[in-house]
Amino acid sequence: MKKIISFLFIVVLGSIMLSSCERGQKVVQDFPSVISSLESYKVTGKLYSMFPSGTKECLVTVYYKQPDFYRVEVDNETLNEKQIIIKNKDGVEILVPSVNKSFKVKSSWPLNSSYPYLLQSLSKDIISDESKTETKDENFTTLTVKTKMFEDANPTEEKIIFNNKTGYPQEVYVYDDNHNLISKFVYEKIEVDINISNDLFNPAKTLESLNEHYQEMVETFIRAITYPTYYPVDATLSEEVIKGSTIKTAIMKFDGSNPFTIIQQYLESSNVPVTSFIDGDIYVLGGSVWVINEKTVFFYEQGMEYTIASNSLPVLEMIKTGDSLLVGNEK
Repeated sequence: MKKIISFLFIVVLGSIMLSSCERGQKVVQDFPSVISSLESYKVTGKLYSMFPSGTKECLVTVYYKQPDFYRVEVDNETLNEKQIIIKNKDGVEILVPSVNKSFKVKSSWPLNSSYPYLLQSLSKDIISDESKTETKDENFTTLTVKTKMFEDANPTEEKIIFNNKTGYPQEVYVYDDNHNLISKFVYEKIEVDINISNDLFNPAKTLESLNEHYQEMVETFIRAITYPTYYPVDATLSEEVIKGSTIKTAIMKFDGSNPFTIIQQYLESSNVPVTSFIDGDIYVLGGSVWVINEKTVFFYEQGMEYTIASNSLPVLEMIKTGDSLLVGNEK
């Protein structure tokens, strides 16, 4: 009798293990087709950015609606400031409601690189990497795939952890060329095939609805010229120019093997929406939406515009340098 019970236990245990493995495998196989069939979804989660100046975090809310409408809200909860990326039939636009300004970006976003908070990006990475690896247990399936943090970046590694019960991602880890963890996105909630108004993808209506709220807090902005705490070891500040009686613009030039320039500019709010045009890829870091290309990185925070430009400094190094200028939002 004991032998029969032991045998049955082994059979049941084996069935459970086999079922969990099959379920994990099914998650991997089905995910791209599931995502391609979605009419809409809403994702909320936390994005953590790990850089030499410290770890920064922001709340990210994504809305998607067929065929290719996207809205990504980036909330810096520490500074109580929001920036928004919208893609509709007219193109890609970044909104900064606190100063009533938008930037129309000439970009193929989000197709040009990968974004851990977009389900389509994860699906694309899985399909594109024929050498991907996977591990699984009863609860989770982890895929290791190649990804690109931005358009001109070299492929790096991304780990996607799926919940076997839901079939959706739970956490995504992105690494740099040296296998250092550069960002982590934690999915808090995924809602699929829900009713989403087209007004969410209207930049003008969005800017108008949010600007009034943020006008009340513009005076609380920390407007300060700062110096980078991270930069190439041989870089030295060779020239500094301050323009404007109340420090409206600061230009810092750094010499070294990879010379670069930092521009910091006060940005005043306007009663009338202001639109600028810019080229590049989009990258989210610490509550700010960055526009980057091979020679410049550009971003906005707390009433300040920042530009780092170089003909030779690698883009990721420019991002790290720019990140070290920011104050007040570390965790």
